Amino acid sequence: MQPPAPSNASSDWVLVVDDDQQLRDMLTEQLQGLGLSVVTAEGGEIALQLVQTKSAAPLLAIIDVMMPGMDGLTLARRVIARYKQQTKVVIVSGHLADASWWPVDLREVAFIPKPFRLAEIERVVADARATRPQS
Repeated sequence: MQPPAPSNASSDWVLVVDDDQQLRDMLTEQLQGLGLSVVTAEGGEIALQLVQTKSAAPLLAIIDVMMPGMDGLTLARRVIARYKQQTKVVIVSGHLADASWWPVDLREVAFIPKPFRLAEIERVVADARATRPQS
């Protein structure tokens, strides 16, 4: 599912990857309300195919940890490798309470446990906008 871009001039977009359709729909609605275009995928492989069709890096990638096929940690590594510091990556999970056990290379990636409040997503969007390198 790839909703149309909002009518404002912003070229910022967010990648949402989660196998839960309801969560993808809820995040899409919230993010579009913040003036962002949203690309969603139900898994890592599909997400990687979709990002290859975009010319600009996403402002933010919100990635679930546990999904069929490619897990979210592997996808996060690939997004980080592709976009370097251009994209803020946020990992979400309903099965984990914290990221203390994560591999060292992902310890700096933001983590939000599910269920989360929509205000938390608004906060990470604001942070991504504030820290995005200027091109």
